[in-house]
Amino acid sequence: MLKLKQEFPEIFDFFELDDEARVGKFEEILSQIARFSEKIQDRILNGTEEENGELQDFLKDMQEKVENEKAKVFEKVGVSEEQFKEFLNDKNNFSEEDWASMQEMKGYLKETVMPNVPKINKIKRKKSKTKWIQS
Repeated sequence: MLKLKQEFPEIFDFFELDDEARVGKFEEILSQIARFSEKIQDRILNGTEEENGELQDFLKDMQEKVENEKAKVFEKVGVSEEQFKEFLNDKNNFSEEDWASMQEMKGYLKETVMPNVPKINKIKRKKSKTKWIQS
């Protein structure tokens, strides 16, 4: 895990920055996170049990930090997470260029972060006749 921290120090230092510095580095951090997730995926597939255990602990810690930061941002902005999601999913809130860029990033993240997640198809079941109690 130390190697990943050395390879992507900006990601780990991001939470220590003040709000203004975070805004300035946000786009850079997003691209690094995408590369970082590729490295993590490789570690999951090719790492030892011990490395995977360390990685799980690390990811839990990072998830907790992200959740705390997310809650702070929503509180500061004064919107709920659901309201924010609705805003992001409305094409009318963005320029054509911004919308296309967001959709491209969304597709990239789906391919790199969860490439092997199978699509869930609903299984159609035959309707069985209920057995009536005969008198």
